[in-house]
Amino acid sequence: MQNSYDNGQAACAGFWVRAAAYALDSVIVFLGLLIVRLIMSGVMSMTEGTVLGGGILFQYTLKDIVLYIVQVLYFILCTYFTGTTLGKRAMNLRVVSDQGNKLTLFTVVYRETVGRFLSGIILYIGYIIAGIDPQKRALHDILCDTRVIYARRVKVYPVYQRPVPPVSPAQSGLQPGPQTGFGRPVSGPSVQERPQPHETGNVPPASEERPMPEQEAPHKTGYHMVRPGQDSPAVHEEDRQ
Repeated sequence: MQNSYDNGQAACAGFWVRAAAYALDSVIVFLGLLIVRLIMSGVMSMTEGTVLGGGILFQYTLKDIVLYIVQVLYFILCTYFTGTTLGKRAMNLRVVSDQGNKLTLFTVVYRETVGRFLSGIILYIGYIIAGIDPQKRALHDILCDTRVIYARRVKVYPVYQRPVPPVSPAQSGLQPGPQTGFGRPVSGPSVQERPQPHETGNVPPASEERPMPEQEAPHKTGYHMVRPGQDSPAVHEEDRQ
């Protein structure tokens, strides 16, 4: 296994991300131990009144020993064969050695048993050290010469749009003509090809004059309007008579 810590290609995991991974592992172990508890409850009922029914190792019974072994086996087997656990895999973490060699079974067993016991024996100070140590090592990492690093880094590359080369009129099959604002030729004759008024002799039509309405003839009445100093036609008729 290549030493990812020494060559600087991986960064050490800090306290909070390791705490989140351990919390996920604790939930997984708790669910697995529920099945073991059900099995051991039946076994303990059959061994009641025997040597196995009482305390075997100090005050610990057979049930307590089996539960502890199952819990430790989860961390030992996962770390030895894959270099990580389900919780660490979810947080993209991995356990490596300082020398860059493959983790030995003795190193993994010592780290997951004695090392974790010493890390949590006094108020979990051994775990809190990972937040203070410059290399993000907990107490069991210092004892076993191991590191918890990020398994891989995800690089994000920007995507650039390739510019589209301009298409000549000969390639597009369009006749050259005046261009609009969208770069497309205008259909129909161009401005230079349109006939001018002085070339065709066409003169723009003048505005048509509307005929004035004829004034209606005045109706004949018994009265006539006469200018001042002019005699009325009726007076001339009387003189003629």
